[in-house]
Amino acid sequence: MAWVTLLCISFAGGIVWLFNVEATAVLYAGVGGHNPLLVGLTCAVGQSLAYTFLFFSGGWLLERWSWGRRQIERTRARYGAWLERSFLALTAPAALIGLPPMTAMAALAGGFHVRFLPMIGIAFSLRLVRLLALAFAGTEIAAWWRTLW
Repeated sequence: MAWVTLLCISFAGGIVWLFNVEATAVLYAGVGGHNPLLVGLTCAVGQSLAYTFLFFSGGWLLERWSWGRRQIERTRARYGAWLERSFLALTAPAALIGLPPMTAMAALAGGFHVRFLPMIGIAFSLRLVRLLALAFAGTEIAAWWRTLW
């Protein structure tokens, strides 16, 4: 049950920033004592599922949201060739450090004609690195904390 909860929190955190996946990974591995490899993998899968949802629903939303569509078209007209070539390069820091927000990158990818598999491959692998590092940090912090008492 704890793994399903972690997967759901990770999915929700990929869409709504209120659910902090990073802190959850630290707590699950450190305080909860769960395997940090499984924590990082579960969080990365949950977030990748959310990005998949955003990728496919973002295009649908942009078709119906005239202001957003106009902004995408204006940006594409101005920077289109550069953005289509560089979108995946911008996805890497978004997935690893969160700037620009990966949520926005996933939702807007379809509007910039980015293919799904390269985008989700970059997002998953770099989110996995980030979340594994945080889960392992959680175990180290918890072990250090125990030495203080």
